[in-house]
Amino acid sequence: MKRFAKRVLFFTFFIALLLTSVFFGFNLKTNPYKFAADDPVIDTEGKYIIPGGQTVGVELKTEGVLVVGLADILDKDKTSISPAKMAGIQIGDKIMEIDSHTMRSTDDIISYTEENGIKTYNFKIDRQGRILNLKVTPVERYESDEIKFGFWARDDIAGIGTITFVDPESGYYSAIGHGISDSETGALIDIEFGTISKANITSIKLGKKGEPGEIIGYILKDKEDSLGTVLNNTNFGIYGKIDEKNIGYFSNDLIEVGKKEEIKIGPAQIISCVNNELKRYDIEITKLFYQSKPDEKSFVVKITDEELLSLTNGIIQGMSGCPVIQNNKIVGAITHVFMNDPSKGYGIYIEWIFDEIYNNYR
Repeated sequence: MKRFAKRVLFFTFFIALLLTSVFFGFNLKTNPYKFAADDPVIDTEGKYIIPGGQTVGVELKTEGVLVVGLADILDKDKTSISPAKMAGIQIGDKIMEIDSHTMRSTDDIISYTEENGIKTYNFKIDRQGRILNLKVTPVERYESDEIKFGFWARDDIAGIGTITFVDPESGYYSAIGHGISDSETGALIDIEFGTISKANITSIKLGKKGEPGEIIGYILKDKEDSLGTVLNNTNFGIYGKIDEKNIGYFSNDLIEVGKKEEIKIGPAQIISCVNNELKRYDIEITKLFYQSKPDEKSFVVKITDEELLSLTNGIIQGMSGCPVIQNNKIVGAITHVFMNDPSKGYGIYIEWIFDEIYNNYR
């Protein structure tokens, strides 16, 4: 347990099980979140954006088909073998093509290989930007005519996260505050496209020492529940555009973008809707890091709000991306939670997020 206090858990975006939508007590075609009555309307000069805090469902289609596991197969000779592993395929590889045919989904792989049967296939693999061509010969499973390569794969990801801000002028938004990474390799997952939609929170799993909590909910799937697109997955969050007709779903309040030089150690707030009400909760900024280049760990926060602590016991999965407000300016977003103390975590300067969108992805 020595130096345990220095250990932190990277606040990964969790894979959510998509459940059937049910009536939850409010009209889902309108904005279900309302600011508490005592929250002031921000009226400052400078660059204005809409502060977030809303929980949304995120669905991403990966670029290529992502290998997430390797497995041995019992073949016709009762030999345990993984053709994929023998050919050099690794967890985290992206299958881009088979025999020069583009593979966009696991269904594409199944359809093509079932049609062609047992033979040697030429796999075009993207391994963290390096292109490899590997030859893989599948086997027939014991007591079955199924052909197997010995790997597990996926082509999509779904989960729940928090909006950081929406720019009403451009329609761009930021969410989650950190990148969505492969759990095995830690590498950012490249995406082909994605969507964000309204989501329902059904329960909260409290955070504990050594065990992060999480927001439990589901993504709403009706056409009117779609909010916008996801354009990129980067180290500082996901970015995209809100459909123009949905800008009003978020808030009518505008808030000025604060510079990193303006942030002070002391009281601040985060905006979250963990209780299905968009509300500000008190925090303390306890440490600031001088940064000349972008990094997702810019400052340390501690949750001090008794109501939020009673609801979540601190920062939990699904809260990454919550905007940090100080002196009536949005100054950052929550990104990580401390593993040994869920009441503490890291935040990123809002300037780094803003620059990421407008300098690189506009």
